[in-house]
Order: sequence, then structure tokens, then C-alpha cells
Amino acid sequence: MASAGAINDSGLLAIALVIRSKDGPRFVFHYPPRPTTKTSRCEKLYGTELDESDSEDENEQRDELDDSDLEESRFMAGKGLGKLDLNDKPEGKKTDHVEVLEGDDHYDDASGEQVVPWETLFNFTTADLRSILTPARAYHKKKFELSLDPLHFVTYPIHIREDGSWKKKKPKKAKKQNSSAPSEGSKGGDGTTVQEGAGKAADNNSEDGDDHGGMTMFNVVFVLSLPKHEADERITEIYQHVIKSFHKALNHAQASSNYVWKESEMILGMKEKAREERRPMSWLWSEILVRSTLASSIRDVFIAVSNNKIATIQLNTTPPLDLSLQIPVPSFLTRLPTPTERAMPGLIVTTANPLVNDEGSEEQEVLNKHFALLLLNDESKIIAEIQADDTDISAPLLECIRLCKPAQSFLQVAQANNIELGSLLILAQHLIHWRRAIAIPPLHSREMYIVSPNCDSRKLPAASVAWKKAFPLAPSLPSFLAMLSAAPRPYKSFAPSKNHRPTYLEMLAWLIRGGWVTQLRTFAWILVWPEIIYEVDYELKAEAIEKSKKGTKSHSGSSESPESTDESGPDKNSDNDQITALTTEQVAENARLGRLADKAAKQAAEEAATFAKMPVPVATEHISKNQAEHLKSIAPYIIKDPHRVSHEESLYIAAIGKRILDPKAKDCWQKFVKYFNGNEALETIALRENMKRKETWGILMHYQEHILICKHW
Repeated sequence: MASAGAINDSGLLAIALVIRSKDGPRFVFHYPPRPTTKTSRCEKLYGTELDESDSEDENEQRDELDDSDLEESRFMAGKGLGKLDLNDKPEGKKTDHVEVLEGDDHYDDASGEQVVPWETLFNFTTADLRSILTPARAYHKKKFELSLDPLHFVTYPIHIREDGSWKKKKPKKAKKQNSSAPSEGSKGGDGTTVQEGAGKAADNNSEDGDDHGGMTMFNVVFVLSLPKHEADERITEIYQHVIKSFHKALNHAQASSNYVWKESEMILGMKEKAREERRPMSWLWSEILVRSTLASSIRDVFIAVSNNKIATIQLNTTPPLDLSLQIPVPSFLTRLPTPTERAMPGLIVTTANPLVNDEGSEEQEVLNKHFALLLLNDESKIIAEIQADDTDISAPLLECIRLCKPAQSFLQVAQANNIELGSLLILAQHLIHWRRAIAIPPLHSREMYIVSPNCDSRKLPAASVAWKKAFPLAPSLPSFLAMLSAAPRPYKSFAPSKNHRPTYLEMLAWLIRGGWVTQLRTFAWILVWPEIIYEVDYELKAEAIEKSKKGTKSHSGSSESPESTDESGPDKNSDNDQITALTTEQVAENARLGRLADKAAKQAAEEAATFAKMPVPVATEHISKNQAEHLKSIAPYIIKDPHRVSHEESLYIAAIGKRILDPKAKDCWQKFVKYFNGNEALETIALRENMKRKETWGILMHYQEHILICKHW
């Protein structure tokens, strides 16, 4: 797989902590100490054509970075430095020395005023920034975004509640007290006793929560620099997945143990002392990162998010609060990037989407039960990491890893082991979310696999070494990829014998995991040949003529209603002019209807004469080869979506079903039609219909004249 950093650049430049206390806004801390707006010298790849100049070794690229890009590695000293995230090695080791920053020392300006190096960020003074980055209560727990071109300051401000607490407390039931033995200090009434307890709680909150100076709001600001056409989408991603979650965790820590205020007070005290002693900024930041768990957490979040990895941090609260943050990265591409889009070499290319709408909710998506789980790393390593985490879900996750194999769908695993499918899907989704696995169509030796057009060929030398170590008796990686690049054929044909197939499936899983190979899938649309179109059109015209004849007979058989000759009744002596007028209207209407009837009869006769001249449809054995003269002017027709068809298209589908001779294929036609929409791969039919693969393809062979086939990923 391609590195996460290459897949999705977060654009994060710095993270800053700003608070507001009773003394006003305070700029507490920021990381890195000297952030830069300069873009990386490593060129971003676009499209699918890779520039040879970008194939340098990662170590050479790292050596070429300027000093400002190396600040991350210079400040890796301190507690928690070797902390692991969920899927990576330690970020670094402790260093015994502190490297000097540019503009590291204090100096006096022309007026003799001391200039402190940490009181400037991105050419803005922290005194100015702290005012605009501590918005009013109206922005409490709302997205706050400020743009100072080219910088975007994005945050989720947290204000103290109006009742003086940081979090809404759940109402507690009052404890019953023995009226005969009132508590000490009470004045004899239950109400007095309760008030005393509340007063003690208030005193404790004031002592631990307010800490005689008190913080009224805090704000962790993420500073981003993004291209304009990507800014809105990328800001929304980091806000939803990182910024909001980080603030909520800090709010919980502040409410439970006054964590943010205590850490901020300690950092501000260290900065003030360093200011008086004119300590270098590099020395001060190293000390802060060693002593403050909040500062080291901000650093860990910055480093992880900047590299699009998972940030795993622990806040030193009581009890300790563990938190994992990440910006989700795609596990596959449905199409290749255009020349103007950023390239993602090494990412799997496939249109197989593992997410489907939940049956209970159209908005919520769940894992497709017909997909399989593919681990992204060595199974033993993932198991060791999960065992080291030792959480409540560790045991079920280990069982999920043991049971799920890339050649078996989730449904097959659940049925074979008699376990609940829903629970299995939840555990698999957990592994996918934390980048330990991906969901793929189950591997099968009868399927076709090709070299991925998005594979990162620059990594071929290193991958060849790893391949040889994993499969010492297999052909070399370049040779094996060359074989797959030839005319596609079932994967089982590459194995020397049937006994080699399990090993070759392991090799296939390795290749897909690294983005070297993707499945060649088959898609189809319903193809209506002119013979079927003519037959349906002929039947529709015959029905129309028959209806027209029935209507004409019905009209001619109905007599005009005669005038009443009964002269009895009250209208016997009615006015003669009125009778004459009514009779004239009736005559005119009858004449008009007669003309319409004659016209309709004449038109029906013409249509009947034309229809009589039409050749009667004849069903041929191979409709695609029918070269009859009356069909030459009719073009074949493709039904794109069988789920949404017109009346004529439904008749085409029914007419094709009548032409299928094999009884089993004829019975399955209406059941298989829904898959012929160009989106559902034919390889999924066997799994979804619970049929044998060989039987399914045998039935599909009977439809080959009636469907248009296309193969791609």
C-alpha cells in the first residue's frame, strides 16, 4: 500500500493552544516551534504518468529538506517520544542534545525592548493572535474558521458553562439520611444537610476546577495551508475527524481533573521564567515537551496528522484518558486520476465498493457481507499489537482475525462457524477503520487478476526483496507480474499443480495488499437485437389495431338516442323555439362525432393495411445473425438499468426470456437480469444467489447472445 502521507496531504502547518482566563486571553503553546508556509521540495505526482525524477530514495529526499522541514525530528526528545501508534514503529528516540533554531535567542530592538522568539508565529505576534483566536461564547462548541491568506485557522472553541462547570453533570439521587442521627454540622433539618453537602461540593469544584484564577475558555487551533479548490473538503475532513474529537476529549479532561488549566498554567510559568532568564527557544520547547503531557500530545497529533497516520495519545488525567485520532484515508480508487488530479500510486484500483446501505437505514452504510477481509500487515504482528492494547475488544478482534480469510466472504465465515454475522461485520469494520485491514471481493483461483495500472513501479526493487523473502520458491516478482500482464486468464492456470493453489492464493493476497494486482471483473448490459425489437413492435401494433376495431364496432353499434315522443307531462306545451334550438345542437354534435368516427375508421383501415404488409416475425436460432431485409433499418438497443425500465423495455426483457431454451437458464433469467446494469460484477452473482460458481457461469453462457460484456477493474 502507498503511504498515507502520499495518499492525502493534510496541509497541517501548526497546532496552537490558546486560553482565556480572568486575566484575559493567553497564547499558551504552539508546535512546531518554528512552522513554515514553504511547500515541501518533494514534488507531488499528478495523473498516472510518473516522472523519473520523483523516483529518488526516501532517505535522499529527507537529506535534501531544508532546516525548517527538519524541526519535527529536532524536537523528538521527552516523555512519550517512543510512543507507538496503532500500526507504526516508534517515531524516534530520545536525544541528549538540543539543536539550535533560526531566531532562537532573545535580543533587544532599537528601543531597547526585549524581543522574545516564541512571541511570533507566521509573522504574526501572539498578542494579536490570542485576541482573535479566543472568540465569544456565541462560538461555543461550533466550528470557528479564520482565513488569513494563505493560512486557515480552524478550531472548535470550548467555553465554561454558565453554572461554572465544564460539563453538564448528570443529576444524582439524594442519599437517604437517618433523621434520628443527623450528620455532623447539620442544624437539624434534612434540607440543611443537603445544602451543606452541596456547599462542600461547590468548594471542591472551586478548589480543583477554578484553581483561584480560573480559565473560562480554551481553544486548540489547527493552522492549515491548502489549495483553494480543495480547502473546503479537506477542512471539513480534519474538523470532523480530528479537531472536534480532540476538543471533546480535552473538555472531558478539564471537567474531570482541571487538566487543561493546570497544564496551561505550568507552561505559562515555564515561559515566563525562560523569558526572565533569556533562555533559547529550543531549550524551552524541549523542557515543555518533557514536562507537559498536553504539549507532547499536541506534538504527537501534529506529527501523526501531518503524515496522515493515526495519533495515539494519553492525557494525564485521573483516570488516564486514551485517545486515537486520524483522518480516514481511502482504501481503494474507483478510477484513475486525471492529469490534473493528484496521483495516488500504490493504491488499489477497483470499482468493488465494500459498503452498502443498511437495510434499516438508507443513510447508514455497512460492510457488504459478500466481501472478505484482507490484513494489511503480517498477521502475527497485528495480533501482537492487539494483545499489547489489551482492551475489552481485543479478544473478539483476535477471534475475527483467526476466522476471517481473504478467500471467504463474511457470510461464509459466519455460516461455517455458526456466529452472528452482524457482530463479525462490526469487528471487521473496526480493523478496517484502524488501518489494519481492507475489505475485498473474496479471492478465488477461477477469477482473473491483472497488474494494477496504479501500481507504484518505483518500489519494485524493494518489493522484490520482500517477495523473495516471503515466497523463496516462487518466480521473481518482475517475472510473475510479467506473466499476469499477458492475456488475462484464470488465476489457477499460473499454479504448477492443484497442490500449489493455496500458496499461490497467499501470493495473490500479498500482491493485492501491496497494490500490485487488481481483479479483472466482468460487467454486462442487456443487448436487444433488431429481431426482438421488431417482434415487440409487431405485437404492440397488432394489439393497437385490435383495440381500434373493437372501438369502431362499439361506436357503430350504438344508436343515437331518439327524441322523446311522449307528449304527456308538464313539458308538453313547452316553447317550440327552445325545442328547435336543442334539436339543432344535437344534430351538429352528431355530425361532428360522425366525421370523427369516419376519420378514425379510415385511419384504422390504413394502419391495418400497412400492418398487413409487414412480415410476420420469425424466431431464428441465432438472433444476432438475422440479416432479414425488414431488420436492416433497426439498430440494436442497450438497456442500461434493468431496475428502471419503460414498458417497451420490459417487453424486450420478457421476449428475450422466451427465447432461452435451457429450462434452468430460462428460470434464472428474471433473477439474473438485475445484475446486467454495468455496475454489478458477474463474479458476485454466485455469492449473492448462493449458487456454485461453475453452475452460475454455465447459466450465463446461455445468455451470451443477449448481453453486452465489458471487462475492467
